[in-house]
Amino acid sequence: MKTIIISNGEINNYKFFSNIVESADRIICADGGIRHAMNMKLTPDVIIGDMDSSSAKHIEYFREKGVEFIQYPQEKDKTDTHLCVEYALSFSTEIILLGATGSRIDHMIANISMLKLGIQRGVPISIMDGKNYIGIIKDSITLKGKAGEYFSLIPYTEKVEGISIRGAHYELENAVMEFGDTCGVSNYFKEETVEIAIKKGYLLVIKSED
Repeated sequence: MKTIIISNGEINNYKFFSNIVESADRIICADGGIRHAMNMKLTPDVIIGDMDSSSAKHIEYFREKGVEFIQYPQEKDKTDTHLCVEYALSFSTEIILLGATGSRIDHMIANISMLKLGIQRGVPISIMDGKNYIGIIKDSITLKGKAGEYFSLIPYTEKVEGISIRGAHYELENAVMEFGDTCGVSNYFKEETVEIAIKKGYLLVIKSED
C-alpha cells in the first residue's frame, strides 16, 4: 500500500505531484500540510498533529467532509511528520513524503532522518519535491534518469562499505565512504539507469535537478 504524507514545507509546483498523488492508496496530512491538500483539491484520509499550523477554516472544511483527525498536544516529543510516519508504517508498503523540504532546515533534516525508520521497518520511505528525490539504502537501488542528470551519495552511518556504481560518469567498485565524505556529491548519469549497491551501512541517495 502506497501512502503519501503531505507536510507543511514547500510545494511550489502542485501539477508536478499530480501523478504521484493519484497513485496513492492513502493520503495523510501532517497538520499544516492540509493547506497543500486544499490547493491540490485532495481529501486526505486522516490529518495528524497538534493543529498549531492549520487555519481554523481548513480544519472546519475537512471536519465537515468527515475526515478523521488525530490530534496531539502542542508540547510533545515528536514532530507532526514523525507522528504521521509512525502511523503509516503500520500498514504501508511504501511511503512518500511531500512538503518535507523548505526554508526550515531543522525540519528538513529531521524529515530526512525519518528515512532511516523505513529501513529499520522494511518499508521504503522517500522525500520528493519539485527538484529532488531523497532516499536511503542499505543494499541497492536503481535510479532512472537522463544522461547528464545529477545524483549524489552521502554516507548516513559512520562508514559505508562495498559501494558500487554502474551507469554513471564516476563509477565505483567496492569503495568505502565515511561520514562527512563529499566525494559522492554531484555525480551524473552516463546512461538512462544508474545501479547503486552497498554491502554495509546506510547511504543517502539524492537525485537532483539543477
